[in-house]
Amino acid sequence: MMEEAEPKAIRENPRPTALTIKGRPEWRDWVDRGAEFCRTDVAKLVDAALVEYLKQRGFDEPAPKR
Repeated sequence: MMEEAEPKAIRENPRPTALTIKGRPEWRDWVDRGAEFCRTDVAKLVDAALVEYLKQRGFDEPAPKR
């Protein structure tokens, strides 16, 4: 018997969700516009913002790969 193939999205992105942020639609639209302004996607924008924020607060540990 043939096994059912794993969906392509799961094979290509095995990393689990790390964060979920709830927000009003207006806030989400604002975040989307900010990411577009920076020519990136929301996940990369949040990652860069966290790195910068933590460095400004004196957290000098290098960020691991996402």
